[in-house]
Amino acid sequence: MVAAYGAVLLRLLRGVADAGKKAWWEAYVKEGAPFLGVPMAQVRAIVHAWRGATVSPALDLEQQVDLALSLFEGEYTEEKLASMLYLQEILIPAGAVRCTRDTDRFPRLFTDGLIYDWNVCDWFCVKVLGPLIEREGMACAVGISEWRTAENLWQARASLVAFVNVADDSVYHPLIEEGCRVLMQREERFAKTAVAWVLSEVGKHDPALVRRVVTENIEHFSAESLNRAIKRFGEDEREVFRRLRRA
Repeated sequence: MVAAYGAVLLRLLRGVADAGKKAWWEAYVKEGAPFLGVPMAQVRAIVHAWRGATVSPALDLEQQVDLALSLFEGEYTEEKLASMLYLQEILIPAGAVRCTRDTDRFPRLFTDGLIYDWNVCDWFCVKVLGPLIEREGMACAVGISEWRTAENLWQARASLVAFVNVADDSVYHPLIEEGCRVLMQREERFAKTAVAWVLSEVGKHDPALVRRVVTENIEHFSAESLNRAIKRFGEDEREVFRRLRRA
């Protein structure tokens, strides 16, 4: 039954696909999930119309959560994005997604290879995990933060990028700081850039935390990740950190 609903959605997405947009996105997101070439606004409109006309009359909210998560099994980025928009804009506000239950289901998206590129990973963090933390607070945040030790790169990245939404709230800074220390010791580029992204956001509110994390882990920063992490500092201070890294 779930597969049939997904097939209807895919047919609707294919109906508005644009070959030029597909080519642009696939050149931008190299080695990622393929695209159909459907802008996010159109994906959003299709999801809401499809859900209203086809899904809601037949499935309750619990079944719709299962359906939304099954869309990650689709080949195309837009199918995965449709899942995220469904979760973010319909099911999370309705209270159908619960951190204490559903965050135990999310790791499968990574370990089963359904999220395997930075683009889908980061959208999932910003559109689903971040809003869940905002809605449910520290208990949810702790569970997601514990992914920092995951072997899967994208799950580990998500343990930090999920906090971009709440980087202004100091209650989450200890979790962010510990996550930064763990991920920065990994060699993968996208582990280090996760640290850099969240530190650049924290730097708007707590530059002392950024200075501490950078100083204590300077030998693990790449030039790319360091420049992004300290981008909100003045040029003189940025140059001090660059020299420290080179040394």
